[in-house]
Amino acid sequence: MNGVDQGTKRAQETKSAAAAERPETAEFQASRDAAGESLDDILINFVMPAIPEPAILRRSVPILQHFITNLVPDLEGGEQLKTLARALIEGEIERHRDLLGRMQEGIEI
Repeated sequence: MNGVDQGTKRAQETKSAAAAERPETAEFQASRDAAGESLDDILINFVMPAIPEPAILRRSVPILQHFITNLVPDLEGGEQLKTLARALIEGEIERHRDLLGRMQEGIEI
């Protein structure tokens, strides 16, 4: 049994050494092929993700407004932090509204 374990260990070490020499290893190729997506597809999905449930955006706007109204005024850290938090959340609300508007107009996201 010990000889089998040593043979397996050598095979794994050989595979690791070969992978280190070539960046286009079989492991990388297999994971890329398994997903079936090219790098371009992955980037497009990252930049323009599909939104399977647009209702999420509709629910998020009132939640973000609740943060501005009820949580931001109680933040510790001074007025500058409160102003920054308010501006960031308001910007996110505007992005959500813009996205919802484009979706309602039928513009592809």
